[in-house]
Amino acid sequence: MDGFDHISCIVEIPKGTNTKYEYNEKYNIFELERCLVSSLQYPVNYGFISQTYALDNDPLDVLIFNHDPIDRGSLVRCRVLGVLDFVDNDEIDYKIIAVPHWSPKSKYPRLNCIEPEHLKIFKQFFRIYKIDRANSVKVGEWKNGRKALRAVTEAHQRWNKRQENGNV
Repeated sequence: MDGFDHISCIVEIPKGTNTKYEYNEKYNIFELERCLVSSLQYPVNYGFISQTYALDNDPLDVLIFNHDPIDRGSLVRCRVLGVLDFVDNDEIDYKIIAVPHWSPKSKYPRLNCIEPEHLKIFKQFFRIYKIDRANSVKVGEWKNGRKALRAVTEAHQRWNKRQENGNV
C-alpha cells in the first residue's frame, strides 16, 4: 500500500465464474469452498486486500471493477472508490469496491462514476449468493471513498498489530 493511493488486491474469484474459492494461508493455495447454486455467477472480480485483517477475521474483501475477468491468483494494484455495507451472520463484512490502477482516473475518480446498474447488480448478487445456506446476510448501502479508505486503513492497522504480536 502506498499511502492508500493504491491497494494490493489478490483475485480469488474471476468475474463470470460460479465457483467460490478462498485463499488458504496454511497451505498457500486457493481452496474451493463451494459452487454457487443454479446459474448464479460472480458479476465482478472478487478477492481480498493484502496486508489487511477485517472485522470478520479474514483479509478485507474487495470487488475489482473491470470489464474483463482477471485470473485467480493475480495481484492487481487498485484505487479504492467505495464500500458496500454488508453483514454476514452478524459479523461486519465490508465489500470494498476498487478499480485497477490502469483504469483512467478521469473516468473513475469516485464511486458514483461506476454505472448505477452495476452497483445494483452487485448489491443484488450479495443478497442472494448464499440463498442455499443457513447464513443471514444484510446488504446495506454503497458508501463513498472516505468510508472505504477508513475501512482499509483500520484493517491494515489490525493486520500490523497481529504481525507485531506474532499472530500471523
